[in-house]
Amino acid sequence: FLPQSGSAVCTRLQFDWCVKSQLVDLLKEGLWEELLDTYQPEIYISDWWGAQEDCGCKYSICVRLLGANKRTVIAEFQANSDAIQQWNDAQYHQVSYRFRQYGRGVRYVHFLHRGKETRFRPGHYGARITNSTVMVKLS
Repeated sequence: FLPQSGSAVCTRLQFDWCVKSQLVDLLKEGLWEELLDTYQPEIYISDWWGAQEDCGCKYSICVRLLGANKRTVIAEFQANSDAIQQWNDAQYHQVSYRFRQYGRGVRYVHFLHRGKETRFRPGHYGARITNSTVMVKLS
């Protein structure tokens, strides 16, 4: 549903907290209510993030499974990273989670990513976020 491996999309965030929000409509993506409510297939989420070598950063993510009104939170996953320091290896880090037995009524997956750099330089030197993924596993 969201870009997977091979994606060239990367969002770089600046010195103040910058927020990126993504909403996936599971019904529009081809799933159906009975499947989601009765079978409740596993919903796997993944996100990759990292810092520029010469600039540290902080990152957090909140993923919510939402009901039809887009406000009712049925299940939620949150992760906050330890800060990556300046002069780091510039490697990407993965955060992932598997939603299982989440209950009836899930219709949307909402990603809320936040990142900021730690040196307070003007421009976009902070957290890099890429390859956000939602997979619904039917087996």
